[in-house]
Amino acid sequence: MNRLWDSLCVSVLSVLVVLPLASCAVSGDQSSARQASAANLESEPPPAAGVDQAEPLPEQAPPEQTLTSDLMYDILLGEIAGQRGVMMISVPHYLQAAMDSRDPRVAERAVQIASYANAYDAAERAARRWVELDPDSIEARKALIALALHNKDHDEVINQLNYLLAISDDPEEGYSLATTILAREEDKARAMATMEQLVAHNPDNPYAWMALSRIAVTADDTDKALQSVDKALQTSPDLPSALLLKAQILVRMDRNDDARKLLAGAVKKHPDNTNLHFAYGRMLLDGEDLKGARAQFARVVELEPENPDGLYSLALLELETGQYKAGEGHLMQLLEIDPNIQNAYYYLGYSSLKQGDDQAALQWYGKVESGDYWSQAQLRIAEILVRNGNIDTMQNHMRLLRQKDPTQSVTYYLLEGQVLTDAGLNREAYDLYVEALQSSPDNADLLYAHSLAAEKLGKLDIAERNMRQILEQDPDNVRTLNALGYTLADRTTRYEEALGYINRAYAQEPDDPAIIDSLGWVHFRLGNYAQARQHLQRAWDMTQDGEIGAHLGEVMWVQGDHDEARAIWEASRKTAPDNPVLLEIINRYSP
Repeated sequence: MNRLWDSLCVSVLSVLVVLPLASCAVSGDQSSARQASAANLESEPPPAAGVDQAEPLPEQAPPEQTLTSDLMYDILLGEIAGQRGVMMISVPHYLQAAMDSRDPRVAERAVQIASYANAYDAAERAARRWVELDPDSIEARKALIALALHNKDHDEVINQLNYLLAISDDPEEGYSLATTILAREEDKARAMATMEQLVAHNPDNPYAWMALSRIAVTADDTDKALQSVDKALQTSPDLPSALLLKAQILVRMDRNDDARKLLAGAVKKHPDNTNLHFAYGRMLLDGEDLKGARAQFARVVELEPENPDGLYSLALLELETGQYKAGEGHLMQLLEIDPNIQNAYYYLGYSSLKQGDDQAALQWYGKVESGDYWSQAQLRIAEILVRNGNIDTMQNHMRLLRQKDPTQSVTYYLLEGQVLTDAGLNREAYDLYVEALQSSPDNADLLYAHSLAAEKLGKLDIAERNMRQILEQDPDNVRTLNALGYTLADRTTRYEEALGYINRAYAQEPDDPAIIDSLGWVHFRLGNYAQARQHLQRAWDMTQDGEIGAHLGEVMWVQGDHDEARAIWEASRKTAPDNPVLLEIINRYSP
């Protein structure tokens, strides 16, 4: 009987310490937690904030020890109580098991369970035991640091961080790990004070000062960050990573010119450093120096032919400047490295489209299956099909997408409707939205799109009804307030009511040119020409939009400034030659 018991105990111990604790979320109501049924428990307790989830444990022989009945009792009771959500019993028994056992896996499990129960003092004690049993475990020490930070145990944090730095073969890697851990601390001042103490132990180490600089960045103390990185550069003037960090800090301080000069000097000192070339290229690109940026990205690719960021950035710049074949070549290189880069397929489609090859564009866009540009790819496919007269094919394409993924049906309806509207097929767009609303009658995006389609067909009652339905759900919906106000100002004589809606939108988004245009237009309708011109001039200066130009020109004309009106209309025709509002106003006043 004893041998059977011992065998059972060893088996249970080796299994339990690697089993997830099936448990429902523990709320503040402990009585309800106690009543939770183990049959309904599914989730493993997450670690405390900053404590990395333990990796699956490798198979290994547990340390030799006598498995007492007390130890077995604590482990079993800790697991079973945890499964039932009774953490006030689970935590102390697992903590006791950790103290009695020589197996670090038991201590690790105790850390997980105590952290899940928000019993952070117990979790820290268990983490200390874990480190004691497995002093070479980086995960154990990271867990102890995170818990000590949470418990404001400053001495323990310093002690463990110093240990990690001491055992690291690479000082940059060691301080990077310390930075990662401290950056998770919510109290940024405490994190910075901790890092300052570490720096005090190694004042001649540039990576220590860089770590302090990065922690200062997380605390939004850019002055401290700049001072610290300058200290790093005093100890090692040409350290590439420090130069790059300083440039990043200067950008955060809106000192872009200083950052650009710094990187220009850095790439001369370090002509083979791809990180510096790439950062300098981004800086030049932000400054619209496309030629200079291309040279930097080309240097990155020259140094590292399989650098994905370099290839992608170089390709996009080449496409932007009309070097389509070169751009396509670099995108193809990128796909050879990783065939799953969806953006590469999108931009190959873009390149084909720009060169007038609709069939090639369709093939490339069709390869985009996910990612940031998936919806844009579907939109381009639909536009190409409609432009080539294949409206039925486009609609079948969208219908198949809706059938394939019904959860995204609203997105597909909106994409299809946008394509129909852009093609001037307003009746078809209107009917499509009617169909879509049958299954999603309260969807704000569909109601809004349907409103715009209804307005284009002169169905103002439907447009207004839909917009009011949106505002019942969301009274502060900015785009709907603006759209309703503009519609009332443009298509009715209810100008004061229109002004009320537009003012509500303007109060929330005072720098939105579309709302500023609406505000100017309603003042024009009210006869407040000076106010109208002021708002419309501001909106025009922000966007050079054709429709805004049409409105501004009309106000100028009515005020008697015919030459200025013609000049604005002419400028608007260059950017929007087919805008129907612009053409109507020009024909009305200056045929």
